[in-house]
Amino acid sequence: MANSKHHATNIKPLKWYNIFGYGCGDAGGCITVGLIWSYMTRYLQVHLAVNPAILATMLLIWNVWDAVNDPLMGSIMDIVFARSKHGKDKFRPWILASIPVLLFGTIGFFLIPSHLGGGWAMVIALFCLKIVSEAGYTMMNIAMGSLLGAMSTNDTERATLSSARGMGSTLGNAVTGIIVPQLIARFGDSAQGYGYTALVVVPLGAIIIFTHYALTVERNASAQQAQQSDNAQAKLNIKDIWGIFAKNRAFLALVIHSLAVNGVQAMGTGMASYMYADVLGDVGMQSIASTLSTVIQVAILIIAPILTRKWDMVSIIRFCLAGGIVVDAGLIGYMFSTGWAPNAWAFVIIYSIGAGLVVMSVQMQWGLVAEAIDYNEYKTGKRSEGTIYGFFSLSRRAGSTIAGSITVLLIAAIGYNPDLTAQGVSQAASTLTGIQVCNVAFPLLGALISFCCFTFIWNLKGDLRQKIQDWKEGDGPAEYELKK
Repeated sequence: MANSKHHATNIKPLKWYNIFGYGCGDAGGCITVGLIWSYMTRYLQVHLAVNPAILATMLLIWNVWDAVNDPLMGSIMDIVFARSKHGKDKFRPWILASIPVLLFGTIGFFLIPSHLGGGWAMVIALFCLKIVSEAGYTMMNIAMGSLLGAMSTNDTERATLSSARGMGSTLGNAVTGIIVPQLIARFGDSAQGYGYTALVVVPLGAIIIFTHYALTVERNASAQQAQQSDNAQAKLNIKDIWGIFAKNRAFLALVIHSLAVNGVQAMGTGMASYMYADVLGDVGMQSIASTLSTVIQVAILIIAPILTRKWDMVSIIRFCLAGGIVVDAGLIGYMFSTGWAPNAWAFVIIYSIGAGLVVMSVQMQWGLVAEAIDYNEYKTGKRSEGTIYGFFSLSRRAGSTIAGSITVLLIAAIGYNPDLTAQGVSQAASTLTGIQVCNVAFPLLGALISFCCFTFIWNLKGDLRQKIQDWKEGDGPAEYELKK
C-alpha cells in the first residue's frame, strides 16, 4: 500500500472560464457525433441501401466494440500516465488528440462511402470509419469525464462542474436537434446532403471540444502524483479491476444506479412515442413534455452548486429521486383513478416533473464518480481514474442497450399491432393500458433502485467522508490498510 499524503493547500478556486470550458466538452461531443446517433440508420438503409443482413452484422460488431472500447481506453490512459514524466497532464492531451480522429472518422463516415460505388468497398469503408469515429469520441469522452476529478477539490466544485456538464449536454443535444434537420432540408435528404451536413456540424463540434481543452486545467494534486509515485503500484492488472468492484462500495452503487436509471430512460424514450401517438393522440405533445422536463433540470443544475454549501451531492440526488418517486407514484394513482384515460395535459405536466427530478441523478452523478475515484485511491493507493470512468461509461451503455431490447419485447408482449395504427384504428384497450403502465412504472422502478443504491450501498458518508477529506488535505492519518 502507498503511504503518500496529498496536500490540497494553496489551490486557487476554479475560474469561471474553467467551468465554462468544462461544460463545452459534452456540448462539443454531442454536436460532433449527434448526426450518427440520430440519423445513422436512415443514412445506411435508405440512402446507401446497405443489405439488411450486412447492416445487422455491422451493428452487432459495433455494439460489441463499444462495450470493449470504454474500459479499454480508460485503462490505456492510466497506463500511459503511469509511464509518463512527472508533472504532465493526464487527460487533457487525450482530448486534444481526439479532435483530428473525430473529424476524420465522422466526416468520412458520411462523405466517403457514397463515392465508392456500393459493394464491399463501401461496406468496408463504413465499417472502418465508424470504428475510427467511435474511437475518437471515446477518447474524448473518457478523458473529459475523468477530468472532473482532476479539476475539482471539493463538493462545491464537483457540483458546479457536474452542472456545467449537464448544461453542455443539454445545449449540445438541442443544437443538434435544431441545426441538423435544417441543414439536411437545405442540402437534401440524400447521401450527398448528409455529407455536406457533416462538413458543417462536425467541425463546429470540434471547435467547441478544442475550447474545452483550452479552458480546462488539471489542478488536483492526487491526479498528478498518485500513480507516478510508485510505478510498480501503478501497473494495471485484472486483480485491480476486480478490486474496484469488490472493495469500492461507492463505485458499485454508481454502476447499479447507472444500469437502472439509464435503462429506464431508454425504455421511457422507446415507449414515449407510443404513449403520445396511441394513447394521448398527439405526438406533438412529446416536445412539450421534453421542454418542461429540461426546464426543471436546468433550474436544479443552476442551484445545485449553491445547495452543496449545506448538503452533499448524494443528499441532493436522493432528494430529487425521492421527489420523482412520489410524483411517478402519484401519476400511476391518477391514471388508475381515470380508468386509464388520463387528461393529456395533466399527464404531460405530472410526467415532466417526475422525469425532470429523476434525470437529475444522471446530470449530477459525475461529481460522485470523482468521489469514487478518491475513495479507490484512499483504499488501495491506486487512483485509476481512466479505468474507473471507462467501466462506469460501459455501465451506462449496457443499461441503454439492454433496455432497448426489453422495450421491443414489451411492445410485442402487450399485444401492440402496427397494422391497426397504419389503418388508423385504435389499439386494444389492454394494449393502451399496458403502454401507460410501462411508461410510468419502469421509470418509477429505476428511481427506486437508484434511491436504494445511494441509501444502502453508497458508503461515503459522515466520518468516512471526513477521513478521506482530511487525508486529501494531509491533516489526518492515511488509512490504507484494508479490513480483512
